Amino acid sequence: MRSFYLFTLLMFFVFNSCSIKAQNIAPEIEWQKTLGGSIDDQARSIQQTTDGGYIIAGGTRSNNGDVTGLQGNNDFWLVKLDVIGNIMWQKTVGGSGDDYAYSIQQTTDGGYIVAGYSGSNDGDVTGNQGGYDFWVVKLDALGNLIWQKTLGGSGFDELSSIQQTTDGGYIVAGTTHSND
Repeated sequence: MRSFYLFTLLMFFVFNSCSIKAQNIAPEIEWQKTLGGSIDDQARSIQQTTDGGYIIAGGTRSNNGDVTGLQGNNDFWLVKLDVIGNIMWQKTVGGSGDDYAYSIQQTTDGGYIVAGYSGSNDGDVTGNQGGYDFWVVKLDALGNLIWQKTLGGSGFDELSSIQQTTDGGYIVAGTTHSND
């Protein structure tokens, strides 16, 4: 019985030591924000920007609260925050179908490149070949749409990641169910 008591005491000390140690190195939350409207809003990608703020890409079905400009069922929702989390600007882009943003990067010109997929062929979206197509959107530093490009075939094509390349172009990755 005595060995059980020592083991229990030893385990109590080990667990409490780990807990204390973890508490000493745990980061503190500097700030937190809840963004969105009254319907479905999702964040899929976030990146710190050169000004110390953040750029966020995701989707929304809301058209109230922090969200304005919804064009369809689900639109890309892009939000620029300052260094303490205040909204500098927000933008919805899309068409009457479902549009999903999954990746955003700040570009060397200070703008942003956004990748996702779209089931629209109206509004901000042109060139959809059917189903969902890869959709790439280029914005300036203030969130204004510069250009957009759809890539895909007649099946479902889902773009999930984008990066700017050293030559100033872009490389994308995703999944396709098209063979045309």
